[in-house]
Amino acid sequence: MKLKLFIAFFFVFGLLSAQSPNQVLKRLQDKFNSLNNFSANFTQTFSSQKTDGGKSTGKFFYKKKNKFIVELKNQTIVSDGETIWNYDQRFKRVVISSLRDDPTSFSLEKFVFDYPPLCKVKLLKDEKLNTGEYLIELTPKDQDMQFKEVKIWINTENLISKMELLDLGDMIYSFLFNDIKLNQDMPDSKFIFYAPKGIHIIDLR
Repeated sequence: MKLKLFIAFFFVFGLLSAQSPNQVLKRLQDKFNSLNNFSANFTQTFSSQKTDGGKSTGKFFYKKKNKFIVELKNQTIVSDGETIWNYDQRFKRVVISSLRDDPTSFSLEKFVFDYPPLCKVKLLKDEKLNTGEYLIELTPKDQDMQFKEVKIWINTENLISKMELLDLGDMIYSFLFNDIKLNQDMPDSKFIFYAPKGIHIIDLR
């Protein structure tokens, strides 16, 4: 009897754990579609074989239709879904560009919805993952993309807990999210940047 129970448990566990990359990606996409907004603290690191790298922390706000805010110590990046304002407090300068023309934008929707059809999607193993967490890798099918690969860690709530991007210059950018809060009061007006007086404006649109 015990042997039968063990075999049944092993069989069911195998079915539950045998997830395809597209199934994991679909759950992530469904979760994003169900959200109106979220906020999170994040830690950003970057490194390469040629540099020692660096580390910074900040706050991230997201709302549907590519609205987002990245708050760093001396820099704020704001998108209303069409326009990006990149404000550098140290140089008292804001660069304005179109979201569709900015390959360096922090748009999560691009990585969740736009890029996967243009990439090979692979499910990777990570010994640090807890039960119910997954790691997928996006590798561009051609050379027109602005990165070589992207890794996305997905937690048990089907939210992104970490992202790692390898760009064309072999620089690795890592973003670790924590303290994620869902569906808060975030009016659209929050995602519009108004330049302070005396700020140099560079409009690239």
